[in-house]
Amino acid sequence: MSAKAEEPSYEVLKTLEEGVEIRKYGAQIRASSQTGRENRSFGILAEYIFGRNDKNEQIGMTAPVITSGDKMSFVMPRRYSIKALPKPLNDQIKIHEVDEIEVAVLRFSGFTSPKTVDEKTGELIKILETNEIKIDGLPFLMRYNPPWTLPFLRRNEVAIKIEI
Repeated sequence: MSAKAEEPSYEVLKTLEEGVEIRKYGAQIRASSQTGRENRSFGILAEYIFGRNDKNEQIGMTAPVITSGDKMSFVMPRRYSIKALPKPLNDQIKIHEVDEIEVAVLRFSGFTSPKTVDEKTGELIKILETNEIKIDGLPFLMRYNPPWTLPFLRRNEVAIKIEI
């Protein structure tokens, strides 16, 4: 049995219908790659955390893997500061800080096909509109499980930054 991957902490500010949560996440450090091909971006980021960096240091997998358009990001473990984090050897990886953020999140299980993600994003936006909550960014997908996880056990979330 493998250990659970570290996840960023958040506070649930409010729960809306259909299980939509309004969450406040603290600041994070992310490693991102934007190759235009999801599998390629994942591979580049995985190489980085598995030791292909200036310190040959294994960083450790975290969850979720965040995808927005053709950009994929891994949240770095909390133990790192931006200065202490190993530097990527691949220039396709960008290390950046994300400020504290409020997001609306809709959880779902199963596969994350583009059609499913679009449908869930549409549901989320409709619920936000119904509750007169303003959107302040583009939607993104958060996936928490390894690819071998059975579809009905998968935790996926569509999220979007909002104005509070």
